[in-house]
Amino acid sequence: MEYTGLLKNYQINRPLSSEDRKNQLQKDKRLNIKIGHELTVIEINSSYLEVVDKFFFWKGWLTTACTILLTLIAVLLLAFLKVAITERLNDFESWLALLFVFAVFSPLIFLLSNSIHKEINLTHYPIRFNRKSRKIFAFRPDSKILTADWDQVFFTQVSVSGKYWEFQCHILDKDGETILETFALPALAYGVEEKEDFKGYWEFIRRYMEEGPASVIDNITACLPIKKKKETLKFSYQRLAYSLGGPSLFMLLYYTICYPGRILTMHYSKIPQWPREIEEQCPVEPNDPYFKDATSNPN
Repeated sequence: MEYTGLLKNYQINRPLSSEDRKNQLQKDKRLNIKIGHELTVIEINSSYLEVVDKFFFWKGWLTTACTILLTLIAVLLLAFLKVAITERLNDFESWLALLFVFAVFSPLIFLLSNSIHKEINLTHYPIRFNRKSRKIFAFRPDSKILTADWDQVFFTQVSVSGKYWEFQCHILDKDGETILETFALPALAYGVEEKEDFKGYWEFIRRYMEEGPASVIDNITACLPIKKKKETLKFSYQRLAYSLGGPSLFMLLYYTICYPGRILTMHYSKIPQWPREIEEQCPVEPNDPYFKDATSNPN
């Protein structure tokens, strides 16, 4: 689980770093590597490819963890309050101690509550690659939409928290050096070895934009059914099984601990809607031979 871009903002208004340049991903360079869609596709057609954000796959973990911690804090504060009322009602020092404990935990309560608020926002933050107009549209966690030119942005692979590596897209200023905005592609690699293997996901995106939908369409085994409705329990289970290579004991543990938080988060989050002006830039032709969405999924 990696929350850079949600809990921690990307560093912008800075020049490209040496790491950015060292790990740059060239849009005009074909990689001889097995491509993979990593079950991130929402829709594909001749006009555009729409994928989910990197936070979608573990959405609910943050809410679950923060809710558990807030519950423990509440129990602790109520225990202090019970002692103060039932045993030391007239003891000034006990009330002072309760006030001190509350003051100590207040910043943590605010931090945890704010983290839940950030996760309960949109069900996902879609990224749309329009190969005909050469534009990229991406929802930010604050619900604003970034627009960039495919031919002008800078893609790179960057080490973020822990051993995670992610694909970052930098939107640059006119000088070609200063980073104005950053967003990440959904596939994350863990460790240096996975870093190289996951370039197959970058190649999947690159080939669609540079070589067209025919180069990737057969690779897509299923699409996420989340464009117009919220994720179902059944598909969530299937998605996790796909990610892990099949059902496992870990899946049972995941659903026991995390899924109540995911249900809560998805229930109170809104489904993102592209503005009309963006939809008008992304027409889908009738009977498009390269159209796929959740309705195309095998039963």
